[in-house]
Amino acid sequence: MKKLFALFTITAAALILAGCITTKTVKYTEALQVSENTPLYTAYNIWYEIPWKISSINYHKGKIIPFGSAVKIISIENDVITFKRLSNGREYSITYKEKYGLKPVEEFLKVLFTTKNRKELSKGIPQDHIAKIEKGVIEKGFTRREVELAFGPPSPHRTPLREGNTWIYWKSRFNTMRVIFKDDKVEDIID
Repeated sequence: MKKLFALFTITAAALILAGCITTKTVKYTEALQVSENTPLYTAYNIWYEIPWKISSINYHKGKIIPFGSAVKIISIENDVITFKRLSNGREYSITYKEKYGLKPVEEFLKVLFTTKNRKELSKGIPQDHIAKIEKGVIEKGFTRREVELAFGPPSPHRTPLREGNTWIYWKSRFNTMRVIFKDDKVEDIID
């Protein structure tokens, strides 16, 4: 009887686990409404320390994949977005956490990638600002668009209204910085 109970318990556990272990695959062509041949680019600087373990929070430390970098999406499975940067052939993976992004991964893709190339993204931005944006630097007087190119969009769980005057960015898991806007330009940066 004990053996039968043990067998039943193991079988039930296996069935429960099998139901829980599913792969969620997202088709980027459907999410972005593009064909597979459509050129894609990073919409903003993506910060990383480990190429295969990038947080969607976009912590501001480590190296930068520059805005407007041509990319090819390889896969999107279980909220891990894997893509290749075409200029160097290197693969990167971003882990998306919906509890911080407050929207499905399909919507996050629309913010992360764009069909606009670097020239289109930086149109109308002064060259000295572009040089700073490329280095992930912002300063007083920058527009919201320039801040977003340099730092990415602020994480919605800390900045629920992007129309607000304060955007909160993560420097690391425990350190944040605030960007204060007045008349849609950076008035102060509180580090």
